[in-house]
Amino acid sequence: MSTEDATAKHEPAPPRRRIAFVPFGCKVSQIEARAAAAALGEDAGAPAAEAGVVVLHGCAVTDRAVRDQRRFLRRLRRENPGARLVVSGCLARSGPETLARLGEVDFVDAAPSSSRGVLAATFPDEERTRAFLKVQDGCERRCAFCIVPSLRGRERSACPEEVEREIRRLGEAGVPEVVLAGVHLANFGKDRGSSLLAVLRRLEEDPPRCRIRLSSLEPMEAGEALISFVARSRVVVPHLHLPLQSGSDAVLRRMRRGITASRYVRLVSRAAASNTRLHLATDLIAGFPGETEPEFEESARLVRELPFASLHVFPFSPRTGTRGAALHAESPVPPAAATRRAGVLRAVGEEKACEFRRRASGTAADAVVLRGGIALTDHYLEASLDEPVPPGTRWTVRLTAEGPGAALVAVLAGEAGTIPAP
Repeated sequence: MSTEDATAKHEPAPPRRRIAFVPFGCKVSQIEARAAAAALGEDAGAPAAEAGVVVLHGCAVTDRAVRDQRRFLRRLRRENPGARLVVSGCLARSGPETLARLGEVDFVDAAPSSSRGVLAATFPDEERTRAFLKVQDGCERRCAFCIVPSLRGRERSACPEEVEREIRRLGEAGVPEVVLAGVHLANFGKDRGSSLLAVLRRLEEDPPRCRIRLSSLEPMEAGEALISFVARSRVVVPHLHLPLQSGSDAVLRRMRRGITASRYVRLVSRAAASNTRLHLATDLIAGFPGETEPEFEESARLVRELPFASLHVFPFSPRTGTRGAALHAESPVPPAAATRRAGVLRAVGEEKACEFRRRASGTAADAVVLRGGIALTDHYLEASLDEPVPPGTRWTVRLTAEGPGAALVAVLAGEAGTIPAP
C-alpha cells in the first residue's frame, strides 16, 4: 500500500507543526530518512512527540525488530494522538497490508527502493562533521539469516562519475570526512561495468579535500585488491568492517555465506600485516541454528587469533521468510546458550578493543572533531580532546591512553595533512 492509496484514520495536525523522521535499522536506512527530511526542508531530529506528521523509516531485519517497532508505534500514538503516522522503508515493504490494518498507522509507503534514486548525501548533525553518502542499494546474495534481498531487490549503483563529483563537492564545501555506504557496497559499480576500487583509485590519483571511509564490505566480494588498497591508501582511512558471522566452516555453509574461514583469514591477515594501524571490525552471530558447542568454540578461537579491533556481536534472531527461520524451527539453539555465547564473544571484543587503544597510545592520528569535544581518528578511535576546537575541523593529534579501559585523550599537534603512513 502506498501513501497515495492510504486513507487517513486521524484528524490532520495543524499545518504549523513539523514532520519528524524516525529511522530504525542500518546505516542505509538512517541515510534515507535524513535525505527525505532534508528534501522537505525538515530537521531529521525533530521531536516525534511534537510533530504533526511522523515518518517511521523502519527496519525488518528480524522478527524482533518488527515487534519492537510496532510497540514504538503504539507508544507514539499515545504520546502524540493528533499526529499522522507514516511507515516507510524495509518495514513497510515487508508487510504493508498488516501495517495498514494497525489502528496506529495512517499511511504505509511501500514503494520499492528501486523506484527511488540511489545517490543520497546526509549529515549526522548540524555541524556537518561528517557526510554519509549512499552510493548503492539492493543485494542479490541469499544469506540464510537475511531478508534484505527480498525487500531491497536487485543491486543498483549510482553513476561512478556522479559519486566522484559528489565526494569532491563535499570536500570543497569543507566536509572533512565522507562515509560511503550501501546495502552491498563491495559490489558497487558491478551493474555499470565499474567497481568501487576503480572509483577509489581515481580519487587516490587526485585526492579530494576530505578523507573517505567505507562502511561494511562483504568479504566474499571485496577481494584482496580492494582490501589491500584500503590498508595502504592515502585517501581512504585504515578502517575495514568485514562481516565474518562465524568462524566455523560448517556454520558458514548453513548460513550460505559463500566464504570459508581460511579465505577470510588470508584476506584480513594480509591487510593487517601491511598496516599495523588498520582498524579491523567484524560482525558475529552467536547461536545460529544447529550451532554446536564445538562449532562455537571453533569460531571463538578464530576470533581470538585474528587482529580485530572491534566486534559487533548479535545472538541469532529469526526472520520469517528466511532459510534461517526454517532451520531455527528444526534445530534451535536454546536462548540461554545463544546469550552465553554472545557474552563470551563480546568479552573477547572488549579485550581486543582495549588492546587496540593501548597500541594507539603515543602515536599520531588524523582526527575529525565531532560534537562534544570528541576526536574521531582515521583508524576509528574516539578520544577526548585536550582543548576546545570547532566541530567539523580536522587535525593531527597525538593519542594518550589514560585510566581504566585505556580511554584515549587527543592532544592537538597541528592541522591535518595526510593520513599517517602505515
